[in-house]
Amino acid sequence: MEKILVVAPQYVGDSILVIPFLRNLRMAYPNGLIDVVTKNAGKLVLSVCPYVNNVYLKEDLKPNFYDKAYVLKRSLSSALLVKNLKIKNTIGFGGQFREFILKKSVRYKGFEKHELEHFLDVLKADDIDIKDKILEYWINEYDLNSVQKYFTENKKKALIVTSSSTYVKNWTKSGFDDVINFINDNNYECFIVGTEKEKEFNNQFLGVKNLCGELSFNQISAFISQMDLVFGIDSGFCHMASAFNKKTVALFGSTALNQWKLLGDNSYTLSLNLKCSPCKKAKNCKTGFKCMKDFSSQFVIEYLRNNKLV
Repeated sequence: MEKILVVAPQYVGDSILVIPFLRNLRMAYPNGLIDVVTKNAGKLVLSVCPYVNNVYLKEDLKPNFYDKAYVLKRSLSSALLVKNLKIKNTIGFGGQFREFILKKSVRYKGFEKHELEHFLDVLKADDIDIKDKILEYWINEYDLNSVQKYFTENKKKALIVTSSSTYVKNWTKSGFDDVINFINDNNYECFIVGTEKEKEFNNQFLGVKNLCGELSFNQISAFISQMDLVFGIDSGFCHMASAFNKKTVALFGSTALNQWKLLGDNSYTLSLNLKCSPCKKAKNCKTGFKCMKDFSSQFVIEYLRNNKLV
């Protein structure tokens, strides 16, 4: 039995995009042991994936155990991890001297293609055929039943995603307020979900039920699966909604659209396509984040209305 380790990303959106990689890997090794090493939200996301046997933190791993490793993280420490585990057959992205550590390296093409395609390139480099590229995610009946109490009968449900892992992706409060009012006026009830740390920030938005800190991660996943609409900024929750094939609209600013756009059939990724986008040094922006702040609420509302998304 082949024993395989996958070094996976730690963020929600990236981890969602790793799932097609894991499914194709499982099809290539139906009887193999496929373990994942990650942390933070990545562990929460991939722990429910049926294509893997175990999800570990790096401190739980033992050397001289795995036959092969796929390194999907682009960090020197990730390449050194599989080297220290004494895994002989290692495949991952080159750059930052990783090509001198890994047995086989793959060129990372950045803005040229979608991140999902980058992950699949690692499999192709190992001569594994790609059978499909479908996004998917999983919930259980217990979590699904536990979130039903938050919903009002005969009302459509909209999730508003107001924050991401980095402030450079944020939109304006006034923009969100206008769009929330528009959505509410069309027989929706609007919700915000997240961690307890996000609760105070999200108290500023009116016309929306702030459930931050009230739901576990798996309950949030179940919650997203029940939405009629997800609207917000570039975030992991929007990628999850896209994997559930929910109607999803996300505003992208500095992020590379070609590399990170939502992939679901009912997903819409909006960008102003400024000359400075995509931005490699967004935190040093000299334009005051025009790529996000110049999104007018009227533009967004008209887009939702004209495309019959609300």
